[in-house]
Amino acid sequence: MPHEYEAPWPRQSPFHDALNRKSMKVLTFNVKGLNMPVKRHSLYRDLRAHDADIVCLQETHFRRLDHPKLYTPQYLTQYHSTFKTKARGVTLLIHNRVAFQMHRILKDPKGRYIILVCTINSRIYTLVSIYAPNAAQSQFLSQVLQKVTDIQSGTLVICGDLNMGLDPLKDRSSTVTCRQHGTSSQRFRQLLNRYNLYDAWRLLHPTERDYTFRSRVHNSYSRIDYFLIAGSALPYTIDCTILPLTWSDHSPVILTLGDAYQTSARPPWRLRDDLLLHEPARIAIQAALDNYFKENVTPDVN
Repeated sequence: MPHEYEAPWPRQSPFHDALNRKSMKVLTFNVKGLNMPVKRHSLYRDLRAHDADIVCLQETHFRRLDHPKLYTPQYLTQYHSTFKTKARGVTLLIHNRVAFQMHRILKDPKGRYIILVCTINSRIYTLVSIYAPNAAQSQFLSQVLQKVTDIQSGTLVICGDLNMGLDPLKDRSSTVTCRQHGTSSQRFRQLLNRYNLYDAWRLLHPTERDYTFRSRVHNSYSRIDYFLIAGSALPYTIDCTILPLTWSDHSPVILTLGDAYQTSARPPWRLRDDLLLHEPARIAIQAALDNYFKENVTPDVN
């Protein structure tokens, strides 16, 4: 495909440090268009600063037949879902240090989502990047979640701009619009319950008020960019942070999954053969073994 850039084999660079990393970072960011070079350079600067393993972008505004490449040396594996006009568009970027293999991908022809089933550092994930419409968001999300269910494998991580708040009282700065969004928020919560999904940021910040989007028209703030994770990932979710708002009207959000999702680089322990040639060491080892079996007698076992 002309808009995908990836190695045709399971990638694991000999010099990367993926196996030694204690966590995996996933970043989601509505960039509000990347066709201008100055905005792409701003994105490159942020990618270097945040150093995420997986990057999910929304509103790239790339056209299907006129697609500028994202020249990011650290993220050579790229997947794009584009639209026929300079609107919408979602992207997934995979860092070079990640041991990665793609199994299946489903891209929305209207540029609103990518569903990627893959192996990352020996574990299977289903990664979903979403840009929801401004109307009928719950209906749209329900349709996407059904598609996810059809192909999901491994640990599920959904992120993106869902264009609706989960709790109108906590996730919006303006109390005037709270009642207007009550119905969509209720449907949103019902969907999460139905699919056993959790709002990662709210779980870690149960009483805080923070926002990911600024509306200049309404002079208000809201939290509409999310990480939704499956219940099985909860024990390993160690951080979810809303970053400062800078050159886009949305803030980036970073999810950090703990080391249970990483493959240890430490080899299994084995006795050094050369120690058996060292007489004092050999005598000490034999004495320790004799003492162990003397103190751990099991009569019924030969």
